[in-house]
Amino acid sequence: MVSLETLVSELLESIVDAGPQFLDIATRDPISAVLIAFGALFVFASVGAFGVLTLGAVLDLVTPSRIGREPPREAR
Repeated sequence: MVSLETLVSELLESIVDAGPQFLDIATRDPISAVLIAFGALFVFASVGAFGVLTLGAVLDLVTPSRIGREPPREAR
């Protein structure tokens, strides 16, 4: 059974090792570089959109309701 410490250390090592591997693949031919660039663009765009939506939802929870027109008064 793998401990949590081993899992985290191997995960961090694999993230650090991934950079040179992507660089090696991207420099082999131009098509690979374009594919890696578009993949990174799609990932960053989706993470950015999700981040903006999450930030908006959190701000909506924290900020008070907007000042606007009051509902009409009931006739007595």
